[in-house]
Amino acid sequence: MSRPQRLPREELRQSILETAREILRHEGVEGLSARAIARRVGYTAASIYNVFDSMSDLLMEVNRDTLARIGSLFAQLPATGTPRDRLHRLCGEYIRFMQDNPALFGALFGGTRQREAFPDWYVQAIRALLGQVGGLLREHAPALDESQAMELAEQLYVAIHGTLALDLGRRLDLVTGQSAQGIAGAMLDAVLARYPS
Repeated sequence: MSRPQRLPREELRQSILETAREILRHEGVEGLSARAIARRVGYTAASIYNVFDSMSDLLMEVNRDTLARIGSLFAQLPATGTPRDRLHRLCGEYIRFMQDNPALFGALFGGTRQREAFPDWYVQAIRALLGQVGGLLREHAPALDESQAMELAEQLYVAIHGTLALDLGRRLDLVTGQSAQGIAGAMLDAVLARYPS
């Protein structure tokens, strides 16, 4: 019996990432392991670790693509309308994207944390997305300085993340009959009302 043909490193890397995304889609973060990936790509688990230092590193690379997709989603939103309208559209599109991709939501902040510090690119990607929200908050309320706007963006994200976590975990109905979209919109309106334009 002949051995399967070995892929060049970059092709193997892409195959591992695609397989990881597929496992995430069907089994969530809990189903993601080097053995599960290796079995599907026809390599050994050790081969996975020759390409990625750890499963945490592999998961971060999957998340790099997710963060880029969210960035593209933000970039594609129309630049017309009031800052309030644009913030509501951005919030709505983010929630829809995550509801359509619950495994990616789980992977974005899930999995085992194997280090104290995340890579700079990872932190910067998240900061860039929050910065877009902060920029719109400053457009709405020019009296906000950059630091205040960023803190508000962080608070909004954490609140929306919690709402989504309950929604995607099918637990939101334990707390409320409202939709994730409705709650997020109300939170956004409450923040904007505190800082009139």
